[in-house]
Amino acid sequence: MSENIRIRVIDAYSVKPIDAETLLMAAQEAGNKIVTVEDHWPEGGLGDAVLEVFTQRDGALPQVVKLQCSRCPARHSCRMIEEAGISAHHIAQAVKALYDH
Repeated sequence: MSENIRIRVIDAYSVKPIDAETLLMAAQEAGNKIVTVEDHWPEGGLGDAVLEVFTQRDGALPQVVKLQCSRCPARHSCRMIEEAGISAHHIAQAVKALYDH
């Protein structure tokens, strides 16, 4: 079933340097809503790097939801990714929640 939500997926394989231009354009295209997903601890990770892009400029901050491991899996099996809260199911829930507000 389609939710009619516009999304854009960006593979930010490196947080330094982060592609600020792409992030700014993507946020604009997605209604200033961003979900970041990372498979490690949140401190100093992708979510922080994305937020920094928006705090370095004038203008309204986008709504940002950061998904990351609250307890990082030792192996990245599907079951462990689900338990860590960063599975496709969790990502879809986070996106829908942004648009429900």
